Amino acid sequence: MALDKWDTRFLQVAKLAAAWSKDPNAQVGAVIVDSQGQIAGVGYNGFPKRVEDTAERLSNKKVKNEMIVHAEENTVIGAGMRARGGTIYVVGKPVCPRCAGTIIQAGLKCVVAERPAGDTDSHWDDVGKIAVGMIDEAKVEFKPSSN
Repeated sequence: MALDKWDTRFLQVAKLAAAWSKDPNAQVGAVIVDSQGQIAGVGYNGFPKRVEDTAERLSNKKVKNEMIVHAEENTVIGAGMRARGGTIYVVGKPVCPRCAGTIIQAGLKCVVAERPAGDTDSHWDDVGKIAVGMIDEAKVEFKPSSN
């Protein structure tokens, strides 16, 4: 399904939010648009509020990956009940299974995000395929972005 002008605009907002991340390896941004077409939440990947994002923590992949809150999670938390029936736009990485579960549980009806690549050795493509399978099984619409 082709993206319309509003999909493109909301992806641009998600891209702007991604730039706010302090993660040196991955800037991911997300926007939730509610069922009325209004922005309900904006988020990016980062540490929880009041947890210091030091260079030491950000450069230690194991520590960072355990502490970081994904953009999709931050956005769902920010949108609260307004997420139900809405659409989430994600840029920077394919959606992972952890976030697919959050998206499904929040009652979002559509995901606009990067489709994982076919035959690659990328960890993000591997987990992205699992996530898209979860999204499809839960009957949540998935629209690939061209980001």
